[in-house]
Amino acid sequence: AYGGDIDDSLIRSIIIALTKRTRSVDGIPTSLSDLGYSRLGIDDGWQACDAGGAGNSYHAEDGTPLVNHTRFDSLVDVVKLGHENGLLMDFYQINCICMDTYVLSKNRTWANLAWRGNVKQLRDAGFDGIKLDNCGDDDGLGYATMMDEIKRTGKPMLVENCNQAHGHGPPRGLPTNSSGWCDMHMYRTGGDIRSNFDDTMRKLQTTIPFQDVNSPISRPGCWAFPDMLEVGNFGSTDLGRVESKSHFFAWCIVSSPLFLSFDVTDDATVDQVWYIISNREAISINQEWARHPGRLVLTDSQGQIWTK
Repeated sequence: AYGGDIDDSLIRSIIIALTKRTRSVDGIPTSLSDLGYSRLGIDDGWQACDAGGAGNSYHAEDGTPLVNHTRFDSLVDVVKLGHENGLLMDFYQINCICMDTYVLSKNRTWANLAWRGNVKQLRDAGFDGIKLDNCGDDDGLGYATMMDEIKRTGKPMLVENCNQAHGHGPPRGLPTNSSGWCDMHMYRTGGDIRSNFDDTMRKLQTTIPFQDVNSPISRPGCWAFPDMLEVGNFGSTDLGRVESKSHFFAWCIVSSPLFLSFDVTDDATVDQVWYIISNREAISINQEWARHPGRLVLTDSQGQIWTK
């Protein structure tokens, strides 16, 4: 919803929006967090572009990732506020905005310092999860180094492998079987989703390879993720309320993680989609594991049938 235009004030307002109980479900005051939308991700735009080593990186020479302090005075404080309000706080690294991965890759010593510095930043701020993008990390070295450092330095954290479905297997490709390597909690099965109904349905199809009837690759702790929900992003004329409902229920059926991507501080938009995103039956179907994530069972010229 914000396209990299984020700051401390916005994140604090989102914390309030996720936790306020100004709407109801079945007559009970209910917040978005109460419904399960209880993770808040600070995405791209937090970094101080070109402030680091070599003049075109946001990493200092010692590997420290540099925060744009005109936007965020203290990541520690905003994470603490989220925790105080019962939220889990997630972060974003291997950034696309002012991407410096290719700069780092020219000096492997500096690159290793930077990847480890990223994890130190996560730990020091108290984040609970991380979205690792693939911006310039063509060989997966950044991802692999950070994953090793996460495992070495403390408690587990939620990991989204945002590799746009490139490659298979280690170090950061897609998992290939139902019981083998899966070095992430969720993995993108396609490229970035767009705010139109056709593209949401295209992204849904990318989950099919992970839904084998007897041995599904998508499973607890290793979820196929067709990208964030576009419900509430009404900028496209063909993603209206009816299409948004189909989109939401489809994500529920295939056990996709449910990440809202519209501006939840916009009360008018939340009101428009509340009946969709507060559907407890659909959410319970999404959360239920019955030895299968859900799958496509029929497709013909009239449409498709998915089941869970």
